[in-house]
Amino acid sequence: MAETILVIEDERLTRTNLLNFLGSEGFESLGAENGRIGIQLAQQHLPDLIICDIMMPELDGYDVLTTLQKDPHTAAIPFIFLTMTTHDAALQQGLAMGADDYLNKPITSEELRNAIAAQLGKQQTRTRQSSPDLARNGHSDALNSGALDLDALALQQLMASKDRLLEESFQLLLQRLSSIRHAVEQLQDTTAPENGPHARALQTEFARLLAFVNEASVLQKLLTPSNTTALMEQFTQSARKAGGS
Repeated sequence: MAETILVIEDERLTRTNLLNFLGSEGFESLGAENGRIGIQLAQQHLPDLIICDIMMPELDGYDVLTTLQKDPHTAAIPFIFLTMTTHDAALQQGLAMGADDYLNKPITSEELRNAIAAQLGKQQTRTRQSSPDLARNGHSDALNSGALDLDALALQQLMASKDRLLEESFQLLLQRLSSIRHAVEQLQDTTAPENGPHARALQTEFARLLAFVNEASVLQKLLTPSNTTALMEQFTQSARKAGGS
């Protein structure tokens, strides 16, 4: 795709000659007859290069450069001044303000061609230099994403191991409680009449404990991030009941 060059020049003949030359060199070109229109075209089209006269009505070249540098979208566009002055102070002023180059009128085709090639070349170099940073950032994002995926997998494996361990623990606990219940029932059948209330109290306490373990087992299977809060409240209430509080 051809680069776009904006020419801001109030002299119609000079502007036309510049635009014709740019077209013959294969560039897309835009022309503005004053600084105000030039700023509008620059902000609208974001050209690859701006060639701007210094002495113009309304807004001169310095005003155009200052305005475009305040806009982050146009601040980095290469900027070449056109001038008829040969005073070093005026030329240095333009460069100090941020202009990339200046050309003295009248301009030869070779001077213009070399100046354009130099500025577009510098711009391409800056773009290439910034590309590795973008690539590194993209690679870093990919690595971070991969690390997150590995963390998620590790967490899933940990949760699965936790579930298996808890399930085995609950099953073992239930087996032990069943054995205890059987022993309590035998004790209640053979105990002396005066010890009957103690045996019934023990059986009641055992029933509470068994119910608590069963509820804990069910809650462990249902516990997910989406319903953790509600289920934990239910679990806490069951624990308080089992503890007699």
